Amino acid sequence: MLKPADNRSLSAFSLIELLVVCVILVALGAGLSAMLIGHAKPGSHQAATPMDRAQSVVCMNNLNQIRDAIAAAEASDPNGAPPATLASLKLPVEMTQCPLDHSPYKYDPVTGQVHCTYPGHEKY
Repeated sequence: MLKPADNRSLSAFSLIELLVVCVILVALGAGLSAMLIGHAKPGSHQAATPMDRAQSVVCMNNLNQIRDAIAAAEASDPNGAPPATLASLKLPVEMTQCPLDHSPYKYDPVTGQVHCTYPGHEKY
């Protein structure tokens, strides 16, 4: 063991102290990374995981494509009326339902409006 020349003790961190600090930093990093990669706050209707977010984007894209198909059907109809049902558009079944809960999209044949009923997707 090294002894200082002026009889003062050496002050240094022990291995245990360094390991404790590392464990604390790793725990803080894990908590922050979980927040940063997308875990939603409880009670919010935002997508909770990256997979849920991806499925929300798929839902939004499906609705946009359905709206484009409705607009094309209205343009090709002699009276300019929207289609009677979404089934008359001959779209794949997966496209006519929300990918998160597989509930069918709400369609109003009078106005030609289509919406998702999943909480948080109403604005799509």
